Amino acid sequence: MTQIPIIQYLPLTRPRATARLAREFARSGIMSILDLEDSAQDPFDMVVTRELKKEARNGLLRISEKRDWPGSTQIYVRINATSTDFFEEDVEAVVAASQNQMPITGVFLPKVETYEQVESLKSKLSAANRLLEIVPMIETVSGMRNVTEVLERDRAANICPRVHYGHFDYCYDADIWPFPDPYHHKFWNIIIPLIEILALYNRTYIHTPFPFPENEQLFWSSCAHVTNIIPSLKVWACTLNAELSLSTPPKDPIPLICSDPDFSKDALMDEARTITADFLDGRARKRSFGISRGRFVPPHQFLTAQRYLKAYEADER
Repeated sequence: MTQIPIIQYLPLTRPRATARLAREFARSGIMSILDLEDSAQDPFDMVVTRELKKEARNGLLRISEKRDWPGSTQIYVRINATSTDFFEEDVEAVVAASQNQMPITGVFLPKVETYEQVESLKSKLSAANRLLEIVPMIETVSGMRNVTEVLERDRAANICPRVHYGHFDYCYDADIWPFPDPYHHKFWNIIIPLIEILALYNRTYIHTPFPFPENEQLFWSSCAHVTNIIPSLKVWACTLNAELSLSTPPKDPIPLICSDPDFSKDALMDEARTITADFLDGRARKRSFGISRGRFVPPHQFLTAQRYLKAYEADER
């Protein structure tokens, strides 16, 4: 199997550890996304979230003071969406870090639905000391519907050479329960129309973060599957843990076998209760996410499970 480029999310609330990992990844040919968004939040407390966002921005600035980056370093920064209170300060932090000679390649922009969002960010990034890529994140129903228009308007400027699909946010916005996993047909039925558009516009597709951090076989099978759908498509794989990022791809990945699980109402309720409990257990350990039966559980999945449970209880009444 040909090595697919890998890019991994890293939190900015622990800047020393993140800087160390980013350098280690760069020496291994792995790219990093330093995160100002999901890893710096408390879904239950906006006051705490504001403090975490500030801590993450300060973490980015601390990392930018480093001068010992390997020459092959490729670092991206995920900021908060244009509609949030954190967008302006995030952009200022990215510009300051870039002016500090940090090797930032580009910026991931969440929840892109219009080209005006891209142009707004481009204008604000003009103060940086280099031209930075903008990576639109397609994470909403409107974003998926409008991606062709965004890329058509970007055809000449080519501000956005890559597009990232965010499965967790998309499922939350589309009110899909349960969240489809990489071995479900429904997962790929969401993605295929998007990658067909990206292939048409010759854009790199950055796959959604892989949700099973310890399942190397499924990870590489999933990577091979997306490249087999459209062989000409340029693909990057996205990860959430170092062990997976540094794993060795098999020469011949096991073909991905997909299924269409038929959940009963009781099974859907059980899944929602399990996800809720496991997420809260992760939160008790001061993390912004949980792990449930080997699966990464972000706040979006917890909130969707809560929404499903409330709807079910309302129906029962």
